[in-house]
Amino acid sequence: MNKRAFGLLQVTNALSGVSNGVVMITVPWIVLELTGSAAKAGLLAALSSLPGIVVSPVVGGLIDRFGRRAVSIFSDVMSMLSVLMFLVVDAVADLTYLWILVIAVIGACFDPAGYTARKALIPNAATASGINIDAANGRHEGIFAIGWMVGPAIGSACINWSGPMLGFAVTAATFALASLAVLFMRVDDEHGKTVAHHEDGHEPFLTSLREGFDVLTKDKPLFALAIGFMFLSGLYMPIDTVIFPTYFESINDPTGLGILFASLAAGMVLGSFSYGWLAARYSASTLLRLVMLVSTVSLLPLVFLPPTWLFAVLGFFAGLSWGPFNPLWNSIVQKRVAPEMQGRVYGLQMSLLYAAPPLGQLIVGTCVDNFGLQPTFVVVMALFGAVGFGFAATPALRKL
Repeated sequence: MNKRAFGLLQVTNALSGVSNGVVMITVPWIVLELTGSAAKAGLLAALSSLPGIVVSPVVGGLIDRFGRRAVSIFSDVMSMLSVLMFLVVDAVADLTYLWILVIAVIGACFDPAGYTARKALIPNAATASGINIDAANGRHEGIFAIGWMVGPAIGSACINWSGPMLGFAVTAATFALASLAVLFMRVDDEHGKTVAHHEDGHEPFLTSLREGFDVLTKDKPLFALAIGFMFLSGLYMPIDTVIFPTYFESINDPTGLGILFASLAAGMVLGSFSYGWLAARYSASTLLRLVMLVSTVSLLPLVFLPPTWLFAVLGFFAGLSWGPFNPLWNSIVQKRVAPEMQGRVYGLQMSLLYAAPPLGQLIVGTCVDNFGLQPTFVVVMALFGAVGFGFAATPALRKL
């Protein structure tokens, strides 16, 4: 038994949360500073989401073929290099909007790999450390949320002190440390490498991906969960990546944006850590309905663009209600899908998760420029509420 395995996974998990939190602040901010256009910020967010649609299913197959640790390390190293490109280009040339688009899309090719590989590593690390799997899922998502809570605060501080370039330097350093943490993990990763190479006499790679697709689509409740979350993500991500940054940039308040994201993450920390306790008392379908209903109710008042302190309070309750979702989703996959198929199923779910936001981000960015931020926000939240309440009432969820 390796007691350090789960701890090292959580080090890289927390550092990944920090990196994502910093980037969530710095990239939209620098685009809005350069262009002053919410539509261009939306286009950037949309294009950055597109690689995940294609990359995620392939990543799932690579995880099941080459191992979870290897994919996680490779992803973090390549993410570090892509972030360093911002600093290099800014040092030797003008960091134009086109350069930002190119670098952001390159970096987005590697984010899904690290996120999916870390999810797939949870059972390995929990087993090695002797931790209950439900508790491990809750701790994993809670610790990621801690990093995501700290990241926006670091990003906004970097913008205030020195500018976005300092934020990119910090992000590159955290990715480097994350790769080292996984490198030093010692876990049994054999059931993460069960799909052998075609030349070894086993199934070809594309066939293995198709098997993962069959497993996901034939499990109707699991597939319904993935489809429902895809639509919710398509409506919510434009709020995070376009509406919130545009509003706080318009009032020149990077600290307020950082506080909002930090409060969302703080709520998610508590919600995620509570998952083990909740899972022992409520069914999966009941928990999912509570997540949908409470998070929707918490977000709706934000359309009035209240003072920053109220943004933070409502954001906290939205994060608190959403916190149990990711560990619940992990547990559902772990219990319903064979270990040798989990990488591919996680990858396909991530692909669906990335599929809807690009269109939403493009539409929302364009609407903000043409119709105003608040009217656009009202329409988006009305749609989010309708989908959220409809998803909570889906009969298929009862079978989870």
